[in-house]
Amino acid sequence: MMKRLLTFSCVAVLCLTAITGCSPKGGTTVTTAAAASTQEQAKTPEEAQARTGKKDLGKLVVAEFRGMTWAPMYIAYQNGYFEEEGLEVEFLRIDDGPNCFKGMHAGQNDICILSQEVALKAEEQGQHSTALVTMLDTRYYSFAATAEIQSVAELKGKTVFASTPGSAPYTFCVAVMEEAGLEIGKDVTLVNLNKGAVVAALEKGEVQAAFINADNFKEADNVEGLHYLVDTRKAEDAAKYLKSDEFPAEVIYATKKFADENPEKVQAFVDGVVRGLDWLQKHTSEEAADVIAELFSPMEKNVIAEKIEIMRGAFSKNGYISETGENAVVDFAKRSGIISTDLKYEDMVDMTYVENAIAAGYAPEN
Repeated sequence: MMKRLLTFSCVAVLCLTAITGCSPKGGTTVTTAAAASTQEQAKTPEEAQARTGKKDLGKLVVAEFRGMTWAPMYIAYQNGYFEEEGLEVEFLRIDDGPNCFKGMHAGQNDICILSQEVALKAEEQGQHSTALVTMLDTRYYSFAATAEIQSVAELKGKTVFASTPGSAPYTFCVAVMEEAGLEIGKDVTLVNLNKGAVVAALEKGEVQAAFINADNFKEADNVEGLHYLVDTRKAEDAAKYLKSDEFPAEVIYATKKFADENPEKVQAFVDGVVRGLDWLQKHTSEEAADVIAELFSPMEKNVIAEKIEIMRGAFSKNGYISETGENAVVDFAKRSGIISTDLKYEDMVDMTYVENAIAAGYAPEN
């Protein structure tokens, strides 16, 4: 497969005020110089549109933070699916989900990737967004600890990494610790770390417990003595903490205003993502790694493949967010104290675009 040519440029990311999270320090845009191609794919946006008959819809800016959870979107990008749908997708790299969300509502980007908790809190406070498509049908989150810690309650007086305040990982870790009777800030000290340094901090004893997910499961599993106090990859922990087999928490959002004003752009983007989800279902993790490796450099392809394989059972086959799954996410947010009201499915989720993509034959029905 001919590799996509990428142009990287540093951009200033505005300091924004919003409901949750910290101000981003910066970001990187990734712009398309040429669409990736396989034997059956066109090599340029113009050739793609000529072949598919799709009109040029212009640019769509997507704020993202480059995680393996979002592999289907990157597959769509690298395989040229967005260009075939008439879109020039530009990735704006920001440090985490809450800041991607803030940028979207400030008009800095059109679309963002996000775990739902931040958007649910914003929705309750009157800042409206629309969930367009999910990457996962369930959530693989873990809370790992060093060898001497055998239960969550034993973290009293210890130091813990729980990710960025306001983020979904932070909410998950806090909920786990509070259920064990620990008071954050009094019984446990929370520290923030670069996500790439988390496993090393555990190994050195700088923190005694930490949030672990698809981006560092592999590295954590290689540390002697490190073990999981909570791991929602296990059915019993998923039942205890998520309380549902369906938990579509990692989704792609647009503001309601943008979706209402740009339905063709949104449809084209969702079509591309759904095609990426379907492609992943039909190909091996090694093949997927080969497609997206350029976006994850300098990570080795075998490592990327292993990370994708870990998540294999969670990836959605078509991106559909069911009402049952959405209600499970809302219930979790309520139990965790993020929101206090019962938010309605129809106010937060619009599956019209996914349904259209399925009807077009881009992925199978549920």
